[in-house]
Amino acid sequence: MAPASSPQPRGSRIISRLLPPAIRFWLSTQLDHVENLQFEIQGRDREILSGHIPEIALSAQKAIYQGIHLSQAAVTASAIRVNLGQVVRRQPLRLLAPFPIQGAIELTEADFNNSLQSPLLGEGLYDFLQLLARSQPEAASLQDLLDALPDRTVHSHYQAQAAIQTDYVILRLRPKVPAVPAIAIRTQLSIRDGHRLCLDNPHWLKDDTLTAPTSIPLSDLHGFAIDLGKEVMLTDCRVADQKLRLSGTVRVLPTAPETTGE
Repeated sequence: MAPASSPQPRGSRIISRLLPPAIRFWLSTQLDHVENLQFEIQGRDREILSGHIPEIALSAQKAIYQGIHLSQAAVTASAIRVNLGQVVRRQPLRLLAPFPIQGAIELTEADFNNSLQSPLLGEGLYDFLQLLARSQPEAASLQDLLDALPDRTVHSHYQAQAAIQTDYVILRLRPKVPAVPAIAIRTQLSIRDGHRLCLDNPHWLKDDTLTAPTSIPLSDLHGFAIDLGKEVMLTDCRVADQKLRLSGTVRVLPTAPETTGE
């Protein structure tokens, strides 16, 4: 007769039965889409039962966060504090304090193109075109168009398309309406202050339909930055093999709990 298995400690039952589903549900509320989500919780039962999760290792594919498309993500979250007492009573998991996520993400060329439609990159695109209109004579007619946009959205007039090549990115803006200039920019990317993604050595591509178009340096746009927010601290940016890879840390902030009137 096989020996009976020893009973599992109560803390382990709570962790294995309640916490992973609660974390998975919370992640689903933060992401627009995610596939192949895997995570592992690290920590002692006593710590976790107090609402302190020392570490979670997480990986995912085809994730979408605030309109930003990611093919791959492999990150580690640490020092997480949650309302475990309420989770035990079948309440939704809620963060009680900020915590850092450290790791790497990867965007393919298709991801980059899809992300260009996001509000975050759309705002940066508008600012980029404002500076381009002031600095490049061939784009001077852009200013009238930009002044007429009430919501700082350029997608109604341009189809944005990006190509990721060795060491640099090509951004093409193809007009949807007459009398709007086509735009093609080639640039390298770098990181400034940890949270700014900057253009390095950008060039205007004339006659972009040619195999080897003439390029004109855009010195006024060198260093143009897309601000990713103070909670982001990037440490590495690599452009290669039709992919953009970013490494660093993001500080996740808890959202205020919803309140209901009496």
